[in-house]
Amino acid sequence: MRIFLGVLSALSLLLAARRFSLSENTGYDMGALFFLLIGIQLLIAAALVNEHQQDHRPKSPASTDKGEGKESGPSGKQEPGPPR
Repeated sequence: MRIFLGVLSALSLLLAARRFSLSENTGYDMGALFFLLIGIQLLIAAALVNEHQQDHRPKSPASTDKGEGKESGPSGKQEPGPPR
């Protein structure tokens, strides 16, 4: 998603630059301003999506509690109790 938004942002900014270069004699072009605004918004959205994905990545297995399974023996089987 982040890559897609980044590509769309780059495309929009390139279109804005092209429109601005074509309208040098008039000084501004409303279409170019629109593409520039859309490009900036997509760039910000891509940055926010990237930050959100980094916040919600699963933690590494080393950081989880190793206290699970203490009741069982080293082979994963429960140790037998005394005979009755």
